[in-house]
Amino acid sequence: MRQSESQLDGALAARGDRFPDTEGRSHSLISERLVGWNTVDWAMAIYATFVAALAVICASAVPHWPFIVLWHTGLVSALLWLPARGAPWERPRVGESPSRARTRAVFRFLRYTYPALLLTPFFEEVALTVNAVFPSAPHWFEGWLFAADRALFGGIPAVMLSERGGAILDEIMHAFYFAYFPLIIGGIVLAWTGGPGRRERPGTGFHTAFTGMMLGFFLSYVWYPFLPALGPWEHPEVMSGLRSFDGWVFTRIIQRIIDGAAVSGGCFPSAHVSGAWALTFGLYPTHRTTARWFGLIALGLSIACVYTRYHHGVDVIAGFTVGAIGAAIGYRLARPVPNA
Repeated sequence: MRQSESQLDGALAARGDRFPDTEGRSHSLISERLVGWNTVDWAMAIYATFVAALAVICASAVPHWPFIVLWHTGLVSALLWLPARGAPWERPRVGESPSRARTRAVFRFLRYTYPALLLTPFFEEVALTVNAVFPSAPHWFEGWLFAADRALFGGIPAVMLSERGGAILDEIMHAFYFAYFPLIIGGIVLAWTGGPGRRERPGTGFHTAFTGMMLGFFLSYVWYPFLPALGPWEHPEVMSGLRSFDGWVFTRIIQRIIDGAAVSGGCFPSAHVSGAWALTFGLYPTHRTTARWFGLIALGLSIACVYTRYHHGVDVIAGFTVGAIGAAIGYRLARPVPNA
């Protein structure tokens, strides 16, 4: 019987009819895809896998955990099918129409910056996983944050700062808080274009700045299930007796954003602060003047996070530290992609 099987295999091989090695091809294809990943792609896959694993392990404490697992699995699978960076598809072709060239440029930009589009969904899902590790002691870490604030500042900075302000300062601080959005978007665009007059895409320092920024966010997000804590604004005993914020434009805008998108428990470290500072540090080697201006905005944002009562003082200190660490790792690991 064995001899017959061997003879059959030999006959098939001679005719070129050997069964295809689909398993080997699959492994080869996956390996080729992984070789094309850079630090940001790996960080995305690792973080998505971490959250999915957390949802499975702590399923009884994670609402809608099958949905989390499904979409994170789908995300990692989709990453394997993304076109490689620096591949021929990125380069314009002879005789290509302007519309097609613009479409190619847009898709290329999205290929390199897609992780930034997932920051909001990743943050919003924290509401489902924040108490996964300690379901019997929700938001257990906030007592430590209040204690740390009192030890460092002699009180609760969120109360001490905001009570010294008025309508004008309220508006300025909420404007700085809102500045987070144009800072992140503007920083990514600046890093991509390389600044006025530059034609190379992405710019020289893009990989360093973008990698550091994404690591700054992920290194904040990853702590939320282990160190869950509410912001001062969510404590009635802290808020009672405090004046309401005045202001006009930005005060109202931020209040509407918070009403619709705030996440209870995702407080320490401040991801706003870590992402903003990581991007600022990442831009400094190639865009020093702009990075200095970004630093002033990031400083105002850091103060505003406390003034608006959304964060403890130590949240901001931790966020700055995480941002510096993310930028340092990004500077160390990011590398330009050949032909990119």
